[in-house]
Amino acid sequence: MGFFDFLKGKKDKKVVEIYSPLAGRVIPLEEVPDDAFSQKMIGDGCAIDPAPGAIYAPIDGEIDIFETNHAISVETPSGLELIIHFGVDTVKLNKEGLVRIAENGGVKRGAELVKYDLDLIKSKNYSTKTPIIVTNMDVVESIEVVAKGDVNVGDLLMKVTLK
Repeated sequence: MGFFDFLKGKKDKKVVEIYSPLAGRVIPLEEVPDDAFSQKMIGDGCAIDPAPGAIYAPIDGEIDIFETNHAISVETPSGLELIIHFGVDTVKLNKEGLVRIAENGGVKRGAELVKYDLDLIKSKNYSTKTPIIVTNMDVVESIEVVAKGDVNVGDLLMKVTLK
């Protein structure tokens, strides 16, 4: 065993950088008013209390925008799977206040996906706190939420180390 062999294990680990898909304030998942998210039943990550705007691709990958435009799944080339779920119970809006911009399929980081009308959605008494969650935690060794406080679209949000 060589002197620097302890570094090899670290070098072999793949770190996937996830960038903020929307502007707002980074909050822990525990602050999302839905047990499935706050208790990390779906996966782990963080949430954003959004500013007005749109949802953008947080990383290169294949996207699937749900029929109701309230959630987007992303699969990265490394096999990491994410979900961006705009708000809580917003599936009930049935697209109201959520306008699809992109089509399902391959996207590059930073591509605009869904525009949202923050005032309209809030006026209907829906929480707009938006979880960004890694859903296939079985391939994850660790998640580090690196962003704190206010973020802009494209700011580094999380670093995910794969097993």
